[in-house]
Amino acid sequence: MSLYYREQKHICGKDYATAGYMEVDLYPVTQRQHKASRRAKKKEASTLAQQTYNDKRSKRYHVQLVNANFGKGDFAWTGTYDDDHLPAPGDVKRTDMDWTNYIKRVYRWCDKNGVKRPKWVAATEYTTVMADGTIIGRHHHHAIIQHTEGLTRDVLEELWCDKNGNSIGLTRGEYLIVDHGSVEGLVKYINKNKRCARSWRQSRGLEKPKTPPPNDSRWSRRKLEEASTVYIDDAAFWERKYPGYTLNRVETKVSDAGQRHTVVILRRAECWHGRGNMRRKRRK
Repeated sequence: MSLYYREQKHICGKDYATAGYMEVDLYPVTQRQHKASRRAKKKEASTLAQQTYNDKRSKRYHVQLVNANFGKGDFAWTGTYDDDHLPAPGDVKRTDMDWTNYIKRVYRWCDKNGVKRPKWVAATEYTTVMADGTIIGRHHHHAIIQHTEGLTRDVLEELWCDKNGNSIGLTRGEYLIVDHGSVEGLVKYINKNKRCARSWRQSRGLEKPKTPPPNDSRWSRRKLEEASTVYIDDAAFWERKYPGYTLNRVETKVSDAGQRHTVVILRRAECWHGRGNMRRKRRK
């Protein structure tokens, strides 16, 4: 069977030249996949970004989505409950409503103070009742919230309250710590507990990761095998392949059928996403 070796980019930003983060999948495809329509190839790329990889629920699409929209200077926010305000185990509806009411208060504060409404993504982890009646976890919310000019951590913390303005639990807002140009660690942390149910929500208007048409002719089996073994940790090699980016890491896996799938994770050095008075710095 004739195979091609596909290079599928996932660009997290406006375009290749300016995006702060990019992932590249390198893997074999059949002649039928090679000749598929552009629409079919785009659908495959989207599915690829969301699938489980390397036996870990990596939530690749969420990582890409966050990197496309948030960066240094934005906020990581957590909201928890005190005992008096904690929804009952299994009360998902009320817990979700608490987040909805919270972000509405943020929007109202922004409108009142002439501040642009922020973009956001949020994950809620629920107190979960297991089949044997065991109660696991405690309701709480994680969010990544855009730092629009005038919006502060103090405001985000103070607005985690009930309709009377009383705090409903501990809350903490802090600047995102960008690890090697991405927020992958935080997204994985948010999705850490596999036993508890959770939901992921996001604001409207987020920029989706871009999946340009794949290239099925740049790599051969020999070149991919060599790159994924001999050069797997060679930053200079990968940075020549993808100019303008700095290598984060390379992950590779060989299937039971002997087919190799490699993921190259890259960042643009010191990308500040151009917000406010933040500037992109160049390495000297």
